[in-house]
Amino acid sequence: MTIPNPPGPARTTVEFPAGERFRSVPRLVLGGVAARFELPIDRVDDLLLAVESLLMQETVGDTLRLEAEATPSGLCVRLGSFQPGQLDDPGLRRVLTPLVESVEEHADGDAAALIELVVSATYRPETT
Repeated sequence: MTIPNPPGPARTTVEFPAGERFRSVPRLVLGGVAARFELPIDRVDDLLLAVESLLMQETVGDTLRLEAEATPSGLCVRLGSFQPGQLDDPGLRRVLTPLVESVEEHADGDAAALIELVVSATYRPETT
């Protein structure tokens, strides 16, 4: 799925240790990014719950990468690297599907996957 970019810099990427102690990093990053959207607080909570559900899955390597991208139609969040096939788990799908508009898995190298979550929202670019 190709998502067009809005004008200006609208992507934030953060790498952080995969350990349990660092699970608050995505919450902080996404809270700041979500502030640039007209997202009701319950939609922000849904997105954060989806991300936290992914963080409970088996990861590949010692670090995780979070990428949040503003698009004309919403917020696209990519998180990984995970073991390929995570979304084959019907339990995880059942948790994620009602929380976001779309969930997809993309290859991240030969033995890893990124999970992409999309939330519809109106982007408010920063004004100077």
